[in-house]
This record gives sequence, C-alpha cells and structure tokens, in this order.
Amino acid sequence: MAEIRVKDIDEDTFERLTALANERGWTINEVALRALRYALGLSNEHLSGQDRQDIATMRGVWNQVENQAFHEAIEAFRQVDSGPTFESPNRKKQA
Repeated sequence: MAEIRVKDIDEDTFERLTALANERGWTINEVALRALRYALGLSNEHLSGQDRQDIATMRGVWNQVENQAFHEAIEAFRQVDSGPTFESPNRKKQA
C-alpha cells in the first residue's frame, strides 16, 4: 500500500481528527483515511454528519416519490367502506 505524508495541518483540523478518533476508538490514521475516501467519493460513510441525517429521517423528510405514495395510500383508505378493524364482520351497524 502507498503512504503519504500530510504536512502543515492546522490545529482545528488536528483536534477534530483526534476527537473523532477518540469517539470511535480508531487511530488518527483510520479517521484520516475514512475522511479521504469520503471526500474522494469512494465511500458513503460521513464521519461527522450521521446524527443530522438520522434526525432528518426521524422527522419524516420524504422525497417526491415517497410523498406521492403516501397520498395514494391515504386515498385508498378513503375509498374503503368499513368500520374499525376490531369489530366482528357479522355485527350489524347500529343506526
């Protein structure tokens, strides 16, 4: 495998590399390699933004296709003429 040396790393970048390494139990080299692979489009692993994506998913961010599918499903329920699912099918409706 090839090796490279990165010189003149600013203090903030080095502190962030160190913090990520400590949080995940990785070496600084592992963090740097994963960050480099992500930056070059060789990985989908976003090291620092995972929580933001999780929150976006939890709050219900849908794309246009998912939104359309949801509205179609709701419309299908509006077309069904039935009572609550816990009622017996033989029970007559009371007026």
